[in-house]
Amino acid sequence: MTARESDRSLVPNDVPSPDRVFRLAFGGYVGVLVAGLVTVLVVLVRPETTSNGVAGTYAAGLGGGCLVGVVLASRVRGLAVRLGRTWGRRAALVLLPVPVGIAAGVSLVTPLESPVGVVALAASIAAAVAGLVLRWLVATRYTDACTPSDPIATWRWNPPSSPKLDALLLAMWLLLGIGDGLAGNWVGTLVWTGLAIAWVASGLVEGRWRLGAFGATPEIRVYADGLVKRRPYTREFVPWDDVAHVRLREDELVLDRGLFDVRFDREELPDLEALRAEIEGRLPNGTAG
Repeated sequence: MTARESDRSLVPNDVPSPDRVFRLAFGGYVGVLVAGLVTVLVVLVRPETTSNGVAGTYAAGLGGGCLVGVVLASRVRGLAVRLGRTWGRRAALVLLPVPVGIAAGVSLVTPLESPVGVVALAASIAAAVAGLVLRWLVATRYTDACTPSDPIATWRWNPPSSPKLDALLLAMWLLLGIGDGLAGNWVGTLVWTGLAIAWVASGLVEGRWRLGAFGATPEIRVYADGLVKRRPYTREFVPWDDVAHVRLREDELVLDRGLFDVRFDREELPDLEALRAEIEGRLPNGTAG
C-alpha cells in the first residue's frame, strides 16, 4: 500500500467536516507563516520601514494568511489526519520557519544597520510556536482516527512532571527577557520570551501542568493496532508495527522504537508487569526482554 493509499484509508467517506478548532489552528499557523515571510521581505527591500509599517504589514499578512488557511482546512478532507500521520510531517510543521530563523541569525551577525534580523527572529519564533501547537493538534486528530472504538484495556497514568523545576525555568526565562528588554537588547528579549511561551505550551501538552480540573484523565490505552498515551489535552498513537521489542528492566518498561523509544517508570505506571503482558500478546513480530 502506498503512502497516498494509506492516507485515504484513514479518511472514510463518512468522516465529519474538519472541526472548528483545527480550522482555526491551521488558519492561524498559515497566517503566522505568511505574515512573517511578507514582513521580512518588506523590511529587506525597504529597511527604512517604520515600526508602524512593520506592524501593519504583519497584520495584513496575518489576516490574509489566516483566511487562506481556514479555507484550505475546510476544503481538504482529512487534512489533520494526513498531517498527523507520520513523524516527518509533524516535524515539518515546526521546521518550516527554520530558513527564516537562519536568515535572522545571518542578519544579526552582520555589521549592517537593519531591522531585518530582529523582524526575522520574531517571525520565526512566532511560526515555530504556532507549528508546535499545530503539531500536537494533528497528532491528536490522527490518534482519534486510528482509535474510533473503545480500548481493550486502560491504565491510570501519571505523566512525569517537575513542577518546581518547570516554575523555576519559566521564571528565569521571563526575568532574563525583562532584563534584556530594559537594557534595549530586543534580540535577547525575543529569545527568552519565545522559550518561555514554548515551555508553557509543552508543559500543558505533555500533562506536566493542568488548568484546574479541565482536561481528560491521563491514561495508557491499549487497542488492537497500537497503544495510546492520553494526556489531559492531547493524545499520541504508537502503532504495534513500530515497536520492535518490549522489555522490563528493574522499574522501567521500554518499548523499543529506534530513536523514539516509549518509556514508563513505576512512579508513572505502578502496574508495569500487566502492561508488558498485554503488549507482548499484541506485537506482530516483537519479542519480550
